[in-house]
Amino acid sequence: MSRSWVQISAGRGPIEVRRFVARLAERMEALCEERGLAVIDVTVHGDEGAPASVEILVEGDARRCLEGEVGTHALVERSAERGRAARKRWFAGVAVHPAETGAGAGAGVDLRELEISACRASGPGGQHVNKTQSAVRVHHRPSGITVRVADERSQRANVRRGVERIAERLADRAARRLAEGEAARWSEHDRIVRGAPVRTYRLGRRSELERRSA
Repeated sequence: MSRSWVQISAGRGPIEVRRFVARLAERMEALCEERGLAVIDVTVHGDEGAPASVEILVEGDARRCLEGEVGTHALVERSAERGRAARKRWFAGVAVHPAETGAGAGAGVDLRELEISACRASGPGGQHVNKTQSAVRVHHRPSGITVRVADERSQRANVRRGVERIAERLADRAARRLAEGEAARWSEHDRIVRGAPVRTYRLGRRSELERRSA
């Protein structure tokens, strides 16, 4: 089953927005569970009571289950730290990103997904290498990665080395995807559109978020 990050971010907003993020993250976590998503992990970036962002790792179809929640959320509330003339609308963002779990980075290669064929070796290595098909070609069908190995005189040893190199390539690819996914999530921190929110709230008597009627 697919996994996704549900990110609630304050962008570069002040303390009021970060407090809003903490409350909004609680609401989003409850909403995920209510709509059938399994909450795997919650990561808080910063002070728990006023974080810069919160990321909720969920299992299931997050984009479908959270349809209508992705976008800008607004809180209508006067700040206790500011004068009466200060603004009273605070904006936070909710985004959903696919989670790259890193599968394959340390896992073995499924031999059923490989095509292994012999090929004639070339280059240094003596007459034995030149006269036998000790070199092998290993192709990993799901990823399209192919390696050719002629390091060893034994074909069996070259097959083993080829499988190891396929595993290394898959690990490198998984690591790059993890880095790219994390970079994409962090880029959302500053992409909060102020105005036209998908949800607007006010604080209830227990300082809990309540949907504000239009």
